[in-house]
Amino acid sequence: MFSPYLSLYLAETGFTVAQIGILMSLPQWMRIIAPPFWGWLADSRGHPDQLMRLSSVLTLVAVCLLHGFSGFGIWIVGLMLALLFFVSAAQVPIGEAQTLRVTQGDSGEYGKIRLWGSIGFILAVASLGPALDALGTHTLPFWMAGALLLLIVIVWSSRADTAPAARPASIIRLRERLRQTHIAAFFLANFLMIFAHAAYYVLFSLFLEEQGYSKTAIGALWTLGVVAEVALFRWQRHLFVRFAALTLLGVSIAVAAVRFALIGGSDGALWILLSAQLLHAITFGLHHSAVMKILHQWFDVHQQARAQALYVTLAYGLGGALGGLVVSALWVQVSPAGAFYGAGLAAAIGAVFALLAIRRAPALVPE
Repeated sequence: MFSPYLSLYLAETGFTVAQIGILMSLPQWMRIIAPPFWGWLADSRGHPDQLMRLSSVLTLVAVCLLHGFSGFGIWIVGLMLALLFFVSAAQVPIGEAQTLRVTQGDSGEYGKIRLWGSIGFILAVASLGPALDALGTHTLPFWMAGALLLLIVIVWSSRADTAPAARPASIIRLRERLRQTHIAAFFLANFLMIFAHAAYYVLFSLFLEEQGYSKTAIGALWTLGVVAEVALFRWQRHLFVRFAALTLLGVSIAVAAVRFALIGGSDGALWILLSAQLLHAITFGLHHSAVMKILHQWFDVHQQARAQALYVTLAYGLGGALGGLVVSALWVQVSPAGAFYGAGLAAAIGAVFALLAIRRAPALVPE
């Protein structure tokens, strides 16, 4: 609901394109600040289920505040959005750590759970568009509040045993782990991977529009990519049985370099764009599952939430924010195709760091 429609809600509220650009950058900046806080809280205090419940309630309150203060100017609305993205940021690192704990790192079982996030995205985009056409974009906070009420019911009805086990005295501190070459290379590779994907998330729709595609066709191409990732999540266990997660990570980043180069050189050719969208199964689906598997293998249970938070901060926070700035500059200063060629180059460098991680990491066997 946020990604495709929040900018439309802000426009209807009366903000200019420049102001909307500033407000829509807040999620990326909050991803730098918020996940480490929630990850530290979950690992140090325990009981992550209680933090998930707190976050869901606070997110609902923040959505209500956003609607209530929507006409109060950019500073007040910016503060409300910052609050909203801060309190909702607990869901991803804690939720991923809990899912990996429950599935015991089994990529097949993890994928069967994770694919519902992709299905939820498809349903939200497909159903909310007609609803907003019929009832008005100003109703967006009410739809978000309804979804959050369902989330509250789910997380408050969860009875999973989340009591923390005793902390072993031999755990290597997280800061010391980050000094290890293979772990540092892993995070650098993922920083560059999400840096490269900024071209996709920020500019792909504009690129398609410049090539003459209708909004219906643009939506269909986006949906094709999400459908491809759903298929990957459903049947990915066969890959993780045969190959180590770190190898699959390297492959996914290398494929991303090819994918963005294809988009840049497509000149709008439909068959090339269709092929590039099918590769979303690898560049998002396989990449995400490989990252989750590696974090589960490399970090102790008492470090999981912080490791998840660090990944979100470095990759989606810093990588997404800086990548958006760079590819936008390439679009303006060079060309739209140049923005995607630049993204491909960033992914190619990321693949080099992934190879370094593979060579320096302890041997990890497939499932």
